[in-house]
Amino acid sequence: MGKDAGNTGRTLVGGRYRLLDLLGSGGMAAVHLAHDTVLDRQVAIKTLHTELGREPAFRERFRREAQAVAKLTHPNIVSVFDTGEDVPSDGGSATDGSIVLGVTSLPVPYIVMEYVEGRPLAALLDEDVRRRGAMPVGRALEITADVLAALEISHETGLVHRDIKPGNVMVTRRGTAKVMDFGIARALQSGVTSMTQTGMVVGTPQYLSPEQALGRAVDERSDLYSVGVMLFQLVTGRLPFDADSALALAYAHVQEEPPAASAVNRALPPGVDALIARALKKNPNERFPSAEAMRAECLRVGAAAGAGPVFAPKVVRGPDVARGSHAPPPPSYPPHRPYQAPRPVDVDTAVSAAGGAGAGQPSRRSCVVVGVILAVMVALIILAVVRTVIERIEYRNSERTRSSASVSAPEVMPEAPGRTA
Repeated sequence: MGKDAGNTGRTLVGGRYRLLDLLGSGGMAAVHLAHDTVLDRQVAIKTLHTELGREPAFRERFRREAQAVAKLTHPNIVSVFDTGEDVPSDGGSATDGSIVLGVTSLPVPYIVMEYVEGRPLAALLDEDVRRRGAMPVGRALEITADVLAALEISHETGLVHRDIKPGNVMVTRRGTAKVMDFGIARALQSGVTSMTQTGMVVGTPQYLSPEQALGRAVDERSDLYSVGVMLFQLVTGRLPFDADSALALAYAHVQEEPPAASAVNRALPPGVDALIARALKKNPNERFPSAEAMRAECLRVGAAAGAGPVFAPKVVRGPDVARGSHAPPPPSYPPHRPYQAPRPVDVDTAVSAAGGAGAGQPSRRSCVVVGVILAVMVALIILAVVRTVIERIEYRNSERTRSSASVSAPEVMPEAPGRTA
């Protein structure tokens, strides 16, 4: 991030965009707050990292993201204003202050986006977990409905996001959620169904649908599974599956059943439990058929739970103000550890391993339990055999002692009566 921060104050496109503060940096790109000197407005500019700018695969993914989002216009999607590649004016030291990649005159891919004044959903969740243990149900359902509204538009244009998570959702100061980072979105009509073409990182293991984890064909229902994982996390303060490796997480999404959200947060109404359970079905045919259907269920559950209309007029409020007069009481379960945003992991190894694991394979915990049971049974058998051998040895020794005692004892003849020596 240090190198990205050093770009502050430089310009792109002949001085039109001046980079200001560094807003964030990920594994692929950095995002700066910038000023558009032509239209006199603040924008957010995403630039590809220096070391990745030389890789055609990453530059193609960067270009695809801009093209994908440029087709989408919706209040719940971060808009794209401009895109291109900025070429320094000389071989490595641009006189106009443009970003220079290394010592050679390489073009800098960039995307000019809408600047959202707000906070990432991941940061809001972290705050709610520290204060309450989880996000209030009404607020979680409202944010989820906003995300589903964005996906409804995305899916209508044939785009599957494939990386829905709190880190890819911004929440404005008025409470509106906006989906961003369509960098790994896949067009349904493209015919490409595997997770990756070039070995690049394509998702976050904690939120992968089972079909994504197996590298199979994905459609709109894959995004709905990820939304279900996110909603589970919002209302419980934890993820439905937790493991130490991408492989274990992929295996859990494919083979293991998630816990009921109400088992973690006992204050949840049954409708929220059912909503999450349906979204997290392993079989896509058992999930909601569309983002529109799942959003309608969010609205219904929110109204039934007394959370009020999900799309009621929003007002600016502080972090300690509850949403509406019908906000549910704080959960009665103990607070969980603070949320830590998962880092994208290269899951190619996990995908191949999980794909080769057939249904019905025992989990690691089951293998350990079976191993302990077998060890105990073997130990009991050995003890029984040893005891039997000892008893036989003792029996034989006692028989030998008895027989030798009878041989060595002298035979005494009784004297005849009336006879004397």
